Amino acid sequence: MTVDVEQFRAELYPILAEFSGLPVARIAGGLRLNDDLHLDSLKRIELVACISDKFAFDPDVDTLMELRTVDDIVRLVEERLRDR
Repeated sequence: MTVDVEQFRAELYPILAEFSGLPVARIAGGLRLNDDLHLDSLKRIELVACISDKFAFDPDVDTLMELRTVDDIVRLVEERLRDR
């Protein structure tokens, strides 16, 4: 399956903005989930659950806890969608 990363980012950034309270324009790939977006582990699990529902994939908890940046989320979803 071909994954359009830019399209995914266009759909992901508003979700991140909602969870973090930041404007969409301030969301960028290098932002750290904990330090920059202030997403604790519970919020991160909620975020990935939202993303996995939207894009129909099921990441494991260990993988979720390893995510550090916005780009990590993009890579995870890209890999999962490509593997289908």
